[in-house]
Amino acid sequence: MIAMKPTHKFFDIFLNNDLEKLTNFLILKQDQILSGQIPGFPKEKLEKYDKFNGPTTQLGDYYNIFDKEYFGDDALRDLHRELRDATKEACRYYGIDYDSQEYIIHGWYNLDYKTQNATGVSPLKNEQNFHDHMAGEGAPFFHGYYCVNAEPSSTWYKINGIDLFENINKNNRAIVSETGHPHGRDDWYEDIPRITIAYDIKPSVDDVIPDHWIIL
Repeated sequence: MIAMKPTHKFFDIFLNNDLEKLTNFLILKQDQILSGQIPGFPKEKLEKYDKFNGPTTQLGDYYNIFDKEYFGDDALRDLHRELRDATKEACRYYGIDYDSQEYIIHGWYNLDYKTQNATGVSPLKNEQNFHDHMAGEGAPFFHGYYCVNAEPSSTWYKINGIDLFENINKNNRAIVSETGHPHGRDDWYEDIPRITIAYDIKPSVDDVIPDHWIIL
């Protein structure tokens, strides 16, 4: 008899971080990235993006927000630790041996300003806003995000690529979800930046850790 795969589930984490302090830290880090104070970013990439064009998202391949050397912060260390526990919980749910996977993580952050020419139309009617991570293979591959300042907004998921689910964003909450469920956020109307921390979590292969990934 073939075992049925468990239905999709979000794994929630509620933290108690000082979000004003974290916001100021992340804005400072963005300024340091764009001014070349943090190494590892190609010059041509830095010249292409400005503060209002989501540079920390577009440059996400060149850093890891959980890197203690350049992003050492108590809130990020707490998030890193909690994501490890949430991934263990997800593995138990999906019947995966966590220890044998030797998980690694890559994290970046999205700092977005007020949407220009906002339509007020949710991603439900704008297919281009939906995307997935790591080829959408599903467990044991996981993705998620942590809300630093994302209220009021929602992130919509297409569970199994079909069923729509509205994840109403709450500050200081993080989620972990298996990949394979495309998602997209709605527009942002506030005058202060919308800030989320996103992360991909996957098994390491043959003990090889790619650039800008670290052990979970």
